Amino acid sequence: MTRTISAREVSRSLDAVVELTRQHDSQQLLAVLRRILQKDTGAARARLLGLSSPSRESEFDQSNVQHATFSDQFDADAGEARPLGGDPDLIACICSGKPVHRETQGGRRAIFPVFGLRHVRALLVLDGVRDDGVPGELLEKLLQVYSNQMLTLSRSEVDALTGLYNRQTFDERVRRMAQRAARQRRAADGHGTAGVCFALLDLDHFKKVNDEYGHLYGDEVLILLARLMLSSFRHEDMLFRYGGEEFAVVLANAELDSAGRSLERFRGSVETYPFPQIGTQTVSIGYTALAGDSVADHAVMCADKALYFAKSNGRNQVRCYEALVGDGKLAPVKLTQGDIELF
Repeated sequence: MTRTISAREVSRSLDAVVELTRQHDSQQLLAVLRRILQKDTGAARARLLGLSSPSRESEFDQSNVQHATFSDQFDADAGEARPLGGDPDLIACICSGKPVHRETQGGRRAIFPVFGLRHVRALLVLDGVRDDGVPGELLEKLLQVYSNQMLTLSRSEVDALTGLYNRQTFDERVRRMAQRAARQRRAADGHGTAGVCFALLDLDHFKKVNDEYGHLYGDEVLILLARLMLSSFRHEDMLFRYGGEEFAVVLANAELDSAGRSLERFRGSVETYPFPQIGTQTVSIGYTALAGDSVADHAVMCADKALYFAKSNGRNQVRCYEALVGDGKLAPVKLTQGDIELF
């Protein structure tokens, strides 16, 4: 039964809109949404589930939604995405694009879709909802405001050509990933935690592509490479256009061995991909561990040294900084107080 919305509830919702539209960083926007929900929904548990389809480029529809995955956007340490198929309420909300309400043993459950440009990109799941919480119709409008603001912010955080995160977003995202790795390591006392790895990759002889075929074809190569990255890496990995023909990948929940295998598979995919007009194109990659007690700048310099070694020793290869140092082929990057010192 629909209840009357009070003037006080409308005022609180307007205050929430003001707070949401004041944010200029997507992570801060998410934190504000969580704070608003905790304060105003009256739910025992609130989750914002970010969705990823089986292919990062595909849309959600009846045929593939069963195989989609989700991760809790409110939980920075949620780990890898989990399958969606076991929860029919979530699937019903995605397929219909409409809220789902159901009485459960733990109280009322409410699920609201959060839309991206063309389809549902997240779900707000409220469990144990009390009757005195924010009315559903106001909450729907609030989520629309959040979604619109997130879309606006995302345009400033991604590279216009490739659709990957841009260089301006890089520093903050990697810093947060390093902090997350540090928290996980401390919580587990240094044992049993999945690692985080960082890679820099560079298209080989890309200047030749621009010189011989023109920048229009060069841009097409960059776009197609970004698509290969999106289809090759996992939803939880972070992908960046670092600058020009150089790209970066942060591999979540990955040790050096598994990161190396993933990067090698990607290198092989690039080598065998038929780029229109251009033909064969290859990529060189350098990678390192993003240690929980390290800083992002250190990882960048380590990966860059490994990348430079790959470029200088034949190209079209994947090189691990730690392995190169262990074999005596590279001098280590040493951190000093306040600086990064190469020796």
